[in-house]
Amino acid sequence: MFQKKESEVNFDIIIGPNSLIKGDIESEGSIRVDGKVIGNIKSLGNVIISENAFVKGDVSSLSAEIYGACEGDVTVQGKVNLHQNSTLRGDVIAKSLTTKEGALFKGNCTVDPKEELKISLDLYLEAQNMNSSNLVNFSVKSNTAPKEKDKEKTDESTQKENHA
Repeated sequence: MFQKKESEVNFDIIIGPNSLIKGDIESEGSIRVDGKVIGNIKSLGNVIISENAFVKGDVSSLSAEIYGACEGDVTVQGKVNLHQNSTLRGDVIAKSLTTKEGALFKGNCTVDPKEELKISLDLYLEAQNMNSSNLVNFSVKSNTAPKEKDKEKTDESTQKENHA
């Protein structure tokens, strides 16, 4: 599936095979998609779209390895590799493009080894403009003890489980 040098990449974000992400993703590190993403992906590292993965959105990164399916424009600073049985429907801008036999590519392609592309992330600008009221707090407070009535119910259900 993945070549040895690709599997050694440290990923900042891994989207699992049973995951669906709706929204844009930005990272300073590499991103591997094993599930589904409906949204744009921006990465200062590499992006790998694995065999059973699907991305519907634009991909901007250092390089892109596509084993699965992508519907959107792909803009990379380096190389785009389309592997066997992969699908890419969208335009490509890159220094290099390689396709393996069996890959499907429908779109326009601009390959210019001399062109210097720059990928920038918007996350720092957006984070600075957000105020704390827009952020979600996922911390759980456990300062309160259970009420006596709730504690009795818990004790009764534990006794029933032990007798069953």
